[in-house]
Amino acid sequence: MPGWLWGRTKRSTDSTPRSTLTSVSSCAPVPPPLGAQLKSYVSSTSYPFREGNVYRPEPIPVSHSVTAINRGNDWNASARALVNGEQLLVADLYSTGLNTLAALRRLLERRRPGDRDFSREREFRSEFQRASQNLLATVASHRLSLEKAPEIGWFSELYYDTSDFLLPFPQVQGLNSSWQWFVKGIEIPVLDRRLFPYYGTYFPTRFEHLELFDAWLQDYDGPRQLACDVGTGCGVLALQLAQAKFARVLATDSNPNAVESVQREIARQPASCPVEVQEADLFGAESEPLELIVFNPPWIRGAAHSPIDQAIYYDDALFERFFDMARQRIAADGRLVLLFSSLQQTADTSAPHPIQQELEGGGHFALVDCKRRQAKSASAKTKRRKRDPANEFVELWELAAR
Repeated sequence: MPGWLWGRTKRSTDSTPRSTLTSVSSCAPVPPPLGAQLKSYVSSTSYPFREGNVYRPEPIPVSHSVTAINRGNDWNASARALVNGEQLLVADLYSTGLNTLAALRRLLERRRPGDRDFSREREFRSEFQRASQNLLATVASHRLSLEKAPEIGWFSELYYDTSDFLLPFPQVQGLNSSWQWFVKGIEIPVLDRRLFPYYGTYFPTRFEHLELFDAWLQDYDGPRQLACDVGTGCGVLALQLAQAKFARVLATDSNPNAVESVQREIARQPASCPVEVQEADLFGAESEPLELIVFNPPWIRGAAHSPIDQAIYYDDALFERFFDMARQRIAADGRLVLLFSSLQQTADTSAPHPIQQELEGGGHFALVDCKRRQAKSASAKTKRRKRDPANEFVELWELAAR
């Protein structure tokens, strides 16, 4: 992925190198409620920006030379130019960008006729992503310089250090979708409340694995002093643990945007919320033995190209590292719970199941129980690609140290 697609931004002027581990207190002050309308948020940000780095799409200088297009251009010709590597700037309507990308999608689909299996679908998406990044839009004074464009509060939140720049149009679409989720929230049935995911933070659009964990927690009769949610994302599992009356819940994530997101969720909770969030690779700095470790790892084997991809794709080394570290951190009578899916094995029957691999030869953990449930379709509201769940099962694996 081109280097200008993602960058990290830091509001603090402190030149001291940031620690690889940033701990955020669970006693953060409760901020004022988020305004119901977009304009109220754009005019006055309700929450303080986290001191530290967060990811954002990298801005392109306005001086960048690029060919302008408008509604009068032939969309199909523009699509061919994008595939050939030419950069184009949408100069009039937001819908011109949408129509150009739609033409690009049709062009690439014609080049790949027939049904697309899992592998061919990934190839198509990769090709579309490469070409679509050549379509740009202008941001001026933290607003899109396009007619009938949506208000996107992330421009002032993430780009406080610059107000005029260019962005790839797909990144603008991503910022817009993320802003809508952040302002409106997403209903999480197992929490009976909404969460408001920060930009670049993974959040669930299917809930059967969370329902499995909720049912498991109701039957759990072990100690409830200290639990750890590894790779917390938007914090759902950590908040489920808090809901289950754990005295302390450590939530970790290597994505600083996820840490920012959970910090804000903690601030919306009562002052007694037991969740503490840390930016860390897998486990944080807590040295006390963990009575319960919960991990909802990525479900698809592949390369991650952005921070949020790390919540979706896993490499071959991830599970080996995780099980090795978990064995060192878990209490003698502790439990390890992993929420997984048969998605990868359904798409590729030769793909190894990483949890079964640990049980058969890893030597760190033994199986206590495994529960499975038929997968359901993702929320109709999300723009994420829908998969046929007919042959997919979500899984809850309960393990104990050997």
